[in-house]
Amino acid sequence: MDALLLCAGLGTRLRPLTDERPKPLVPVLDRPLAAFALDHLAAAGARRVVANAFHLAEQIEPALAPLCAALGLSLTVLREATLLGTGGAIRHALPHLDDHFVVFNGDVLARPDLAGALATHRALGARVTMVLREDPRATALGAIELDAGGRVRRILDEGPGAEVATRRCVFTGVYVVSRSVADDLPVEGCVVRHTLRRLLARGEVVAGVLDGGPWFDLGTLDQYAAVNFALATGALRWPGVTAPGDGIVAPPGLARAGFTSPLIIGSGAVVSPGATLARAIVWDGAAVGASVRDAVVTRRAVVPLPASVGAS
Repeated sequence: MDALLLCAGLGTRLRPLTDERPKPLVPVLDRPLAAFALDHLAAAGARRVVANAFHLAEQIEPALAPLCAALGLSLTVLREATLLGTGGAIRHALPHLDDHFVVFNGDVLARPDLAGALATHRALGARVTMVLREDPRATALGAIELDAGGRVRRILDEGPGAEVATRRCVFTGVYVVSRSVADDLPVEGCVVRHTLRRLLARGEVVAGVLDGGPWFDLGTLDQYAAVNFALATGALRWPGVTAPGDGIVAPPGLARAGFTSPLIIGSGAVVSPGATLARAIVWDGAAVGASVRDAVVTRRAVVPLPASVGAS
């Protein structure tokens, strides 16, 4: 299985963190966020990964290459001269991908059933298969209407009226794509708005699978901190992650006097003697010279967390 890992976005909602690193590389428990996607892709049988890059593109390959090598994945990074959008990114990557491939966002934490999505894709002869989830906010977020047979009938309240009952779902950003959609992909733009609407209008098969696996958008400071803290304390369990009993993730040998859970301190970080740390995320290589609470400490700045996360 081949996979296209989307890594080109600007991550504007996560600024100022994404002024330093592209969103797929912001640390989650001292690992790049995209590392969790690569773990899942490798476990699902992927052998080749293509990643697109635009914002801070020079950081993507040095960060992802050793991760892919450790997992036995080949990696190709394609830099985009302009931000192409999902449709343009797929079109740009097609020469490097197999006849059927998975598209996966590099900036979310998710574990969808990729084998199930591939099986549905092949069984229905679909051009694209969307991984969907149920959400009571589907109408507000952009509903995808799925029938009982696994076919998408309407997208964003557009398309021919469904002749069968449907349920309103939301798109996870993960999907299986066949190369046969090449002529329907935009040079720039969104694959959902440009390609899938066109396929539905022609009566072609766009499939969907409902997935109940975990899915977390780390797109804002509060979401980013909440997931880090939940992983550190064991409130959120994840394959390959062993939460320390005290909720403090820190390099071995670092003196822990003055540390209060939840707390994540990255590799190579320097904490000055006497500094206290609580409810904080310290990036790898950052320096802490004074006491910090309810903040993310990067190599450049101390970024306060929203009150909704920082309140004890």
